[in-house]
Amino acid sequence: MHKSIPALITTAATIIPAGSALAATQPVAKPTTTTHAATTRTYKGPSVDMRWGPVQVTIIVKGKRITDVRTVAPTERSRSAYINNIAVPMLRSEVLKAQSAKIYGISGATMTSDAFYQSLVPALKAAHI
Repeated sequence: MHKSIPALITTAATIIPAGSALAATQPVAKPTTTTHAATTRTYKGPSVDMRWGPVQVTIIVKGKRITDVRTVAPTERSRSAYINNIAVPMLRSEVLKAQSAKIYGISGATMTSDAFYQSLVPALKAAHI
């Protein structure tokens, strides 16, 4: 069985037993942590008109990572509301997963998917992603 002996290691790599008088006079280096908090920025894509109304994508970026995607899509018609309430969360999920514009369109929501993509790409370019 091994016993550990408490020791103070100085910058010159000299080991001084922790209980010795010399140990009390040696400065103890504290670990330093530097955190550079990445700022959160918001980038809006252009409003893209499609047959049933405009679609606009806003991305929230922290550092180089997309942390959220918000979309304004038409919901005035009940059919548009039904389609967009399903398609927009799916498109959002695709962007967050891909962290880029390399996403799939949503079958049955082709116009929304196309307008979403056309608004997303300029927002990503503005964010340098």
